[in-house]
Amino acid sequence: MKLFEIKKQTPDFLLAESKNVHLEHLEDLVFNKGWAGAQEALNYIDSLRHMLAEGTGTTTKLTVKWDGSPAIICGVDPEDGKFFVGTKSVFSKANPKRVKSTADAQAMYSDQPELVAILQAAFQYLRELGIRGVVQGDLMFTPGTVTTVTVNEEDCYVFTPNTITYAVPVKSYLGERVRNAKIGIIFHTSYQGDTIDTMSAEFGVNVTAFNQTKDVWFDDATYKDYTGIASLTPSENTKLQRSLNAAVQTMEKIGQQRFDLVLQDKEFARMIKPFINKQIRGGTQVGNPTQFIKQFLTHYQDEMMKGIEDMSGGATGRGAQNRLAKIKAREQWIADNSNNLLGVLAVYKRLIELKQSILHKLQQVEGIGTFQKTADGYKVTSPEGFVAIGHDGGAVKLVDRLQFSRTNFLNK
Repeated sequence: MKLFEIKKQTPDFLLAESKNVHLEHLEDLVFNKGWAGAQEALNYIDSLRHMLAEGTGTTTKLTVKWDGSPAIICGVDPEDGKFFVGTKSVFSKANPKRVKSTADAQAMYSDQPELVAILQAAFQYLRELGIRGVVQGDLMFTPGTVTTVTVNEEDCYVFTPNTITYAVPVKSYLGERVRNAKIGIIFHTSYQGDTIDTMSAEFGVNVTAFNQTKDVWFDDATYKDYTGIASLTPSENTKLQRSLNAAVQTMEKIGQQRFDLVLQDKEFARMIKPFINKQIRGGTQVGNPTQFIKQFLTHYQDEMMKGIEDMSGGATGRGAQNRLAKIKAREQWIADNSNNLLGVLAVYKRLIELKQSILHKLQQVEGIGTFQKTADGYKVTSPEGFVAIGHDGGAVKLVDRLQFSRTNFLNK
Protein backbone atom coordinates (compact mmCIF):
# COMPACT_ATOMS: atom_id res chain seq x y z
CA MET A 1 0.00 0.00 0.00
CA LYS A 2 1.43 3.36 -1.00
CA LEU A 3 1.72 6.39 1.26
CA PHE A 4 0.79 8.68 -1.63
CA GLU A 5 -0.87 8.19 -4.98
CA ILE A 6 1.50 9.68 -7.55
CA LYS A 7 0.67 10.25 -11.19
CA LYS A 8 2.73 7.83 -13.27
CA GLN A 9 5.53 9.74 -14.93
CA THR A 10 9.17 9.50 -15.88
CA PRO A 11 11.31 11.31 -13.29
CA ASP A 12 12.84 14.58 -14.49
CA PHE A 13 16.40 13.35 -14.15
CA LEU A 14 15.66 10.39 -16.44
CA LEU A 15 13.98 12.64 -19.00
CA ALA A 16 17.07 14.82 -19.01
CA GLU A 17 19.43 11.88 -19.42
CA SER A 18 18.01 9.00 -21.44
CA LYS A 19 21.26 7.08 -21.13
CA ASN A 20 22.22 5.60 -17.78
CA VAL A 21 24.95 8.06 -16.88
CA HIS A 22 23.55 9.52 -13.68
CA LEU A 23 21.31 8.62 -10.76
CA GLU A 24 20.08 10.93 -8.03
CA HIS A 25 20.32 10.24 -4.32
CA LEU A 26 16.91 9.33 -2.93
CA GLU A 27 16.74 12.26 -0.50
CA ASP A 28 17.69 14.79 -3.20
CA LEU A 29 14.32 14.22 -4.87
CA VAL A 30 13.15 16.79 -2.31
CA PHE A 31 15.29 19.49 -3.93
CA ASN A 32 14.72 18.25 -7.48
CA LYS A 33 10.93 18.06 -7.45
CA GLY A 34 9.70 19.58 -4.21
CA TRP A 35 6.49 18.12 -2.80
CA ALA A 36 6.16 15.49 -5.54
CA GLY A 37 9.82 14.48 -5.07
CA ALA A 38 9.35 14.04 -1.32
CA GLN A 39 6.30 11.87 -2.04
CA GLU A 40 8.28 9.71 -4.45
CA ALA A 41 11.15 9.32 -1.99
CA LEU A 42 8.79 8.23 0.80
CA ASN A 43 7.08 5.76 -1.53
CA TYR A 44 10.46 4.24 -2.45
CA ILE A 45 11.24 3.76 1.23
CA ASP A 46 7.79 2.34 1.96
CA SER A 47 8.06 -0.11 -0.93
CA LEU A 48 11.49 -1.28 0.25
CA ARG A 49 10.14 -1.61 3.78
CA HIS A 50 7.37 -3.77 2.37
CA MET A 51 9.93 -5.87 0.48
CA LEU A 52 12.00 -6.47 3.61
CA ALA A 53 9.07 -7.14 5.91
CA GLU A 54 8.68 -10.83 6.66
CA GLY A 55 6.45 -12.70 4.23
CA THR A 56 5.69 -9.81 1.87
CA GLY A 57 6.57 -8.89 -1.70
CA THR A 58 6.93 -5.61 -3.56
CA THR A 59 6.64 -3.90 -6.93
CA THR A 60 10.00 -2.19 -6.38
CA LYS A 61 13.09 -3.93 -7.73
CA LEU A 62 16.43 -3.52 -6.04
CA THR A 63 19.92 -3.81 -7.46
CA VAL A 64 23.28 -3.67 -5.72
CA LYS A 65 25.44 -0.69 -6.64
CA TRP A 66 28.80 -2.30 -7.40
CA ASP A 67 31.90 -0.15 -7.19
CA GLY A 68 33.29 -1.12 -10.59
CA SER A 69 35.23 0.98 -13.07
CA PRO A 70 35.05 1.85 -15.85
CA ALA A 71 31.45 1.52 -17.02
CA ILE A 72 31.36 -0.75 -20.08
CA ILE A 73 28.64 -0.57 -22.74
CA CYS A 74 28.63 -3.48 -25.15
CA GLY A 75 26.46 -5.49 -27.52
CA VAL A 76 25.33 -5.46 -31.11
CA ASP A 77 25.09 -2.18 -33.01
CA PRO A 78 21.59 -2.38 -34.56
CA GLU A 79 22.69 -0.35 -37.57
CA ASP A 80 25.41 -2.70 -38.85
CA GLY A 81 24.97 -5.86 -36.75
CA LYS A 82 28.55 -5.70 -35.42
CA PHE A 83 29.59 -6.37 -31.83
CA PHE A 84 31.11 -3.39 -30.03
CA VAL A 85 32.40 -2.31 -26.63
CA GLY A 86 33.07 1.12 -25.21
CA THR A 87 32.76 3.50 -22.31
CA LYS A 88 29.93 6.01 -21.93
CA SER A 89 31.43 7.81 -24.93
CA VAL A 90 29.56 5.34 -27.15
CA PHE A 91 26.59 7.69 -26.68
CA SER A 92 28.53 10.86 -27.54
CA LYS A 93 26.75 12.97 -30.15
CA ALA A 94 29.88 14.77 -31.31
CA ASN A 95 32.41 11.91 -31.32
CA PRO A 96 30.95 8.47 -30.54
CA LYS A 97 33.64 5.87 -29.83
CA ARG A 98 32.45 2.31 -30.45
CA VAL A 99 35.23 -0.25 -30.46
CA LYS A 100 34.47 -2.98 -33.03
CA SER A 101 38.00 -4.41 -33.24
CA THR A 102 41.16 -4.39 -31.16
CA ALA A 103 42.62 -1.98 -33.73
CA ASP A 104 39.75 0.45 -33.04
CA ALA A 105 40.68 0.59 -29.37
CA GLN A 106 44.24 1.57 -30.22
CA ALA A 107 43.17 4.14 -32.81
CA MET A 108 40.53 5.78 -30.63
CA TYR A 109 42.45 5.82 -27.33
CA SER A 110 46.13 5.92 -28.33
CA ASP A 111 46.78 8.53 -25.62
CA GLN A 112 45.31 6.26 -22.90
CA PRO A 113 47.23 2.94 -23.01
CA GLU A 114 45.55 1.54 -19.87
CA LEU A 115 42.12 2.11 -21.37
CA VAL A 116 43.27 0.56 -24.66
CA ALA A 117 44.22 -2.64 -22.81
CA ILE A 118 40.89 -2.69 -20.93
CA LEU A 119 38.80 -2.23 -24.08
CA GLN A 120 40.80 -4.76 -26.07
CA ALA A 121 40.27 -7.36 -23.33
CA ALA A 122 36.58 -6.45 -23.10
CA PHE A 123 36.15 -6.78 -26.85
CA GLN A 124 37.98 -10.10 -26.98
CA TYR A 125 36.12 -11.81 -24.14
CA LEU A 126 32.67 -10.19 -23.90
CA ARG A 127 31.78 -11.11 -27.46
CA GLU A 128 31.92 -14.76 -26.32
CA LEU A 129 28.75 -14.14 -24.29
CA GLY A 130 26.53 -13.91 -27.36
CA ILE A 131 24.89 -10.70 -26.16
CA ARG A 132 21.86 -9.68 -28.18
CA GLY A 133 21.01 -6.01 -27.90
CA VAL A 134 23.00 -3.49 -25.87
CA VAL A 135 23.82 -3.68 -22.15
CA GLN A 136 25.89 -1.81 -19.60
CA GLY A 137 27.93 -3.11 -16.70
CA ASP A 138 30.63 -2.20 -14.19
CA LEU A 139 33.99 -3.77 -14.94
CA MET A 140 35.36 -5.54 -11.87
CA PHE A 141 38.69 -6.92 -13.07
CA THR A 142 40.80 -7.50 -16.19
CA PRO A 143 43.86 -9.67 -16.86
CA GLY A 144 46.55 -9.12 -14.24
CA THR A 145 44.42 -7.19 -11.73
CA VAL A 146 43.38 -10.11 -9.49
CA THR A 147 45.79 -11.01 -6.68
CA THR A 148 45.78 -13.55 -3.85
CA VAL A 149 45.78 -12.09 -0.33
CA THR A 150 45.02 -13.42 3.13
CA VAL A 151 41.97 -11.57 4.43
CA ASN A 152 40.67 -12.35 7.91
CA GLU A 153 42.89 -15.46 8.01
CA GLU A 154 41.47 -16.80 4.75
CA ASP A 155 43.16 -16.95 1.34
CA CYS A 156 41.13 -14.83 -1.09
CA TYR A 157 41.24 -13.58 -4.64
CA VAL A 158 40.99 -9.80 -4.39
CA PHE A 159 40.38 -7.03 -6.92
CA THR A 160 39.94 -3.28 -6.46
CA PRO A 161 38.25 -1.72 -9.50
CA ASN A 162 37.66 1.60 -7.73
CA THR A 163 37.59 2.42 -4.00
CA ILE A 164 36.26 -0.89 -2.63
CA THR A 165 38.29 -4.11 -2.57
CA TYR A 166 36.30 -7.29 -3.27
CA ALA A 167 37.49 -10.57 -1.77
CA VAL A 168 36.41 -14.05 -2.87
CA PRO A 169 37.59 -17.11 -0.91
CA VAL A 170 39.99 -19.23 -2.96
CA LYS A 171 38.29 -22.43 -1.79
CA SER A 172 34.82 -21.69 -3.11
CA TYR A 173 32.81 -22.16 -6.29
CA LEU A 174 32.94 -18.43 -6.95
CA GLY A 175 36.67 -18.44 -6.26
CA GLU A 176 37.14 -21.07 -8.93
CA ARG A 177 35.21 -18.95 -11.43
CA VAL A 178 37.26 -15.86 -10.63
CA ARG A 179 40.52 -17.83 -10.87
CA ASN A 180 39.67 -19.06 -14.37
CA ALA A 181 38.19 -15.81 -15.68
CA LYS A 182 40.10 -13.24 -17.70
CA ILE A 183 37.67 -10.43 -16.86
CA GLY A 184 34.79 -9.86 -14.46
CA ILE A 185 31.75 -7.65 -14.99
CA ILE A 186 28.40 -6.94 -13.32
CA PHE A 187 25.61 -6.02 -15.75
CA HIS A 188 22.88 -3.68 -14.56
CA THR A 189 21.29 -1.80 -17.49
CA SER A 190 19.86 -2.74 -20.87
CA TYR A 191 19.08 -0.45 -23.81
CA GLN A 192 16.33 -0.51 -26.38
CA GLY A 193 16.10 1.32 -29.71
CA ASP A 194 16.67 1.18 -33.45
CA THR A 195 19.93 3.14 -33.23
CA ILE A 196 22.44 3.62 -30.43
CA ASP A 197 21.84 7.38 -30.58
CA THR A 198 18.13 6.97 -29.86
CA MET A 199 18.26 4.13 -27.33
CA SER A 200 16.58 4.45 -23.95
CA ALA A 201 17.80 2.84 -20.73
CA GLU A 202 16.01 0.23 -18.65
CA PHE A 203 17.43 -0.98 -15.36
CA GLY A 204 18.03 -4.70 -15.20
CA VAL A 205 19.67 -7.28 -17.49
CA ASN A 206 18.60 -10.87 -18.15
CA VAL A 207 22.01 -12.53 -17.95
CA THR A 208 20.50 -16.03 -18.08
CA ALA A 209 20.37 -15.62 -21.87
CA PHE A 210 24.15 -15.11 -22.10
CA ASN A 211 26.57 -17.88 -23.05
CA GLN A 212 28.53 -19.37 -20.16
CA THR A 213 32.30 -19.09 -20.70
CA LYS A 214 35.17 -19.64 -18.30
CA ASP A 215 36.85 -16.48 -19.63
CA VAL A 216 34.21 -14.14 -18.15
CA TRP A 217 32.86 -14.01 -14.63
CA PHE A 218 29.58 -12.12 -14.91
CA ASP A 219 26.35 -11.61 -13.03
CA ASP A 220 23.46 -9.20 -12.85
CA ALA A 221 23.19 -6.63 -10.07
CA THR A 222 19.87 -7.87 -8.66
CA TYR A 223 19.77 -7.85 -4.87
CA LYS A 224 19.77 -11.41 -3.55
CA ASP A 225 19.02 -12.52 0.00
CA TYR A 226 19.12 -16.28 -0.04
CA THR A 227 19.46 -16.52 3.74
CA GLY A 228 16.58 -14.26 4.74
CA ILE A 229 18.70 -12.54 7.39
CA ALA A 230 17.90 -9.08 5.99
CA SER A 231 14.18 -9.42 6.70
CA LEU A 232 12.71 -6.80 9.00
CA THR A 233 11.47 -8.01 12.34
CA PRO A 234 7.91 -6.99 13.27
CA SER A 235 9.22 -4.34 15.68
CA GLU A 236 11.63 -2.94 13.09
CA ASN A 237 8.84 -2.83 10.53
CA THR A 238 6.56 -0.99 12.95
CA LYS A 239 9.30 1.52 13.78
CA LEU A 240 9.83 2.29 10.10
CA GLN A 241 6.10 2.69 9.52
CA ARG A 242 5.88 5.19 12.40
CA SER A 243 8.81 7.16 11.04
CA LEU A 244 7.27 7.22 7.56
CA ASN A 245 3.98 8.44 8.98
CA ALA A 246 5.79 11.16 10.93
CA ALA A 247 7.38 12.42 7.70
CA VAL A 248 3.97 12.46 6.00
CA GLN A 249 2.50 14.43 8.90
CA THR A 250 5.31 16.98 8.68
CA MET A 251 4.64 17.43 4.96
CA GLU A 252 0.91 17.81 5.49
CA LYS A 253 1.54 20.38 8.20
CA ILE A 254 3.64 22.47 5.80
CA GLY A 255 1.29 22.01 2.86
CA GLN A 256 2.22 21.61 -0.80
CA GLN A 257 2.12 25.30 -1.69
CA ARG A 258 4.53 26.39 1.04
CA PHE A 259 6.74 23.30 0.51
CA ASP A 260 7.15 24.09 -3.20
CA LEU A 261 7.39 27.87 -2.75
CA VAL A 262 10.68 27.41 -0.91
CA LEU A 263 12.15 25.09 -3.52
CA GLN A 264 11.10 27.18 -6.52
CA ASP A 265 13.52 29.95 -5.54
CA LYS A 266 16.22 29.81 -8.24
CA GLU A 267 19.11 30.99 -6.09
CA PHE A 268 18.35 28.48 -3.34
CA ALA A 269 17.90 25.67 -5.87
CA ARG A 270 21.21 26.55 -7.53
CA MET A 271 23.24 26.53 -4.32
CA ILE A 272 21.69 23.97 -1.98
CA LYS A 273 22.98 20.69 -3.48
CA PRO A 274 26.57 21.94 -3.97
CA PHE A 275 26.46 23.08 -0.34
CA ILE A 276 25.28 19.62 0.79
CA ASN A 277 28.14 18.03 -1.16
CA LYS A 278 30.55 20.43 0.56
CA GLN A 279 29.17 19.34 3.93
CA ILE A 280 29.62 15.67 3.00
CA ARG A 281 33.24 16.33 2.01
CA GLY A 282 33.70 17.70 5.52
CA GLY A 283 32.08 14.63 7.07
CA THR A 284 28.65 16.04 7.99
CA GLN A 285 25.09 15.91 6.66
CA VAL A 286 21.91 17.75 7.56
CA GLY A 287 21.74 17.67 11.34
CA ASN A 288 19.96 20.42 13.24
CA PRO A 289 17.89 22.23 10.56
CA THR A 290 18.28 25.64 12.22
CA GLN A 291 22.07 25.30 12.32
CA PHE A 292 22.07 24.00 8.76
CA ILE A 293 20.28 27.12 7.51
CA LYS A 294 22.83 29.35 9.25
CA GLN A 295 25.69 27.38 7.69
CA PHE A 296 24.07 27.58 4.27
CA LEU A 297 23.72 31.35 4.54
CA THR A 298 27.39 31.67 5.52
CA HIS A 299 28.32 29.47 2.55
CA TYR A 300 26.21 31.60 0.22
CA GLN A 301 27.81 34.81 1.51
CA ASP A 302 31.31 33.38 1.09
CA GLU A 303 30.59 32.24 -2.47
CA MET A 304 29.10 35.58 -3.46
CA MET A 305 32.03 37.53 -1.96
CA LYS A 306 34.63 35.57 -3.93
CA GLY A 307 36.47 37.85 -6.36
CA ILE A 308 34.41 40.89 -5.42
CA GLU A 309 37.53 43.04 -4.97
CA ASP A 310 38.66 42.20 -8.51
CA MET A 311 35.42 43.27 -10.15
CA SER A 312 35.21 46.41 -12.23
CA GLY A 313 35.07 49.36 -9.84
CA GLY A 314 36.23 47.26 -6.90
CA ALA A 315 34.12 46.78 -3.81
CA THR A 316 32.15 49.97 -4.50
CA GLY A 317 31.47 49.27 -8.19
CA ARG A 318 28.12 48.33 -9.68
CA GLY A 319 29.00 44.63 -9.95
CA ALA A 320 30.03 44.42 -6.31
CA GLN A 321 26.96 46.33 -5.18
CA ASN A 322 24.76 43.91 -7.11
CA ARG A 323 26.43 41.02 -5.32
CA LEU A 324 25.89 42.66 -1.94
CA ALA A 325 22.25 43.30 -2.84
CA LYS A 326 21.82 39.59 -3.65
CA ILE A 327 23.28 38.66 -0.27
CA LYS A 328 20.85 41.03 1.48
CA ALA A 329 17.95 39.63 -0.53
CA ARG A 330 18.97 36.08 0.35
CA GLU A 331 19.16 36.94 4.05
CA GLN A 332 15.67 38.44 3.87
CA TRP A 333 14.31 35.51 1.88
CA ILE A 334 15.59 33.04 4.46
CA ALA A 335 14.13 35.12 7.28
CA ASP A 336 10.74 35.29 5.52
CA ASN A 337 10.70 31.55 4.78
CA SER A 338 12.51 30.15 7.80
CA ASN A 339 9.56 28.07 9.02
CA ASN A 340 9.06 26.58 5.56
CA LEU A 341 12.77 25.83 5.23
CA LEU A 342 12.89 24.17 8.63
CA GLY A 343 9.98 21.93 7.65
CA VAL A 344 11.50 20.94 4.31
CA LEU A 345 14.84 20.19 5.94
CA ALA A 346 13.10 18.14 8.63
CA VAL A 347 11.60 15.97 5.89
CA TYR A 348 14.99 15.76 4.13
CA LYS A 349 16.68 14.72 7.38
CA ARG A 350 13.97 12.14 8.05
CA LEU A 351 14.49 10.63 4.59
CA ILE A 352 18.21 10.23 5.31
CA GLU A 353 17.41 8.47 8.59
CA LEU A 354 14.91 6.16 6.88
CA LYS A 355 17.37 5.39 4.11
CA GLN A 356 20.09 4.55 6.63
CA SER A 357 17.73 2.13 8.40
CA ILE A 358 17.00 0.35 5.13
CA LEU A 359 20.69 0.28 4.20
CA HIS A 360 21.57 -1.23 7.58
CA LYS A 361 19.29 -4.19 6.88
CA LEU A 362 20.37 -4.66 3.27
CA GLN A 363 24.04 -4.63 4.20
CA GLN A 364 23.65 -7.55 6.60
CA VAL A 365 23.45 -10.03 3.74
CA GLU A 366 26.70 -11.86 3.25
CA GLY A 367 27.96 -12.10 -0.31
CA ILE A 368 31.31 -11.27 -1.80
CA GLY A 369 33.45 -9.73 0.92
CA THR A 370 33.89 -5.97 0.63
CA PHE A 371 36.82 -4.13 2.17
CA GLN A 372 38.71 -0.87 2.05
CA LYS A 373 42.47 -1.09 1.86
CA THR A 374 44.23 0.90 4.57
CA ALA A 375 47.80 1.28 5.77
CA ASP A 376 47.03 -1.32 8.43
CA GLY A 377 45.53 -3.87 6.06
CA TYR A 378 41.98 -4.51 4.90
CA LYS A 379 39.09 -2.89 6.77
CA VAL A 380 35.65 -4.50 6.45
CA THR A 381 33.16 -2.21 4.73
CA SER A 382 29.69 -2.46 3.19
CA PRO A 383 28.66 -2.58 -0.46
CA GLU A 384 28.70 0.88 -2.03
CA GLY A 385 24.93 1.07 -2.09
CA PHE A 386 21.79 0.04 -3.94
CA VAL A 387 19.54 1.24 -6.74
CA ALA A 388 15.79 1.16 -6.14
CA ILE A 389 13.71 0.84 -9.31
CA GLY A 390 10.10 1.96 -8.97
CA HIS A 391 7.02 0.44 -10.58
CA ASP A 392 6.95 3.33 -13.09
CA GLY A 393 10.52 2.75 -14.26
CA GLY A 394 12.11 5.55 -12.23
CA ALA A 395 15.21 4.84 -10.15
CA VAL A 396 17.21 6.38 -7.32
CA LYS A 397 20.38 5.37 -5.52
CA LEU A 398 20.62 4.56 -1.83
CA VAL A 399 24.15 5.26 -0.66
CA ASP A 400 25.72 5.99 2.71
CA ARG A 401 27.01 9.36 1.57
CA LEU A 402 29.26 9.97 4.55
CA GLN A 403 31.03 6.67 3.86
CA PHE A 404 31.11 6.33 0.06
CA SER A 405 30.25 9.69 -1.50
CA ARG A 406 32.77 11.40 0.77
CA THR A 407 35.44 8.85 -0.15
CA ASN A 408 34.76 9.42 -3.84
CA PHE A 409 34.85 13.19 -3.40
CA LEU A 410 38.20 13.01 -1.60
CA ASN A 411 39.68 10.66 -4.22
CA LYS A 412 38.96 13.08 -7.07
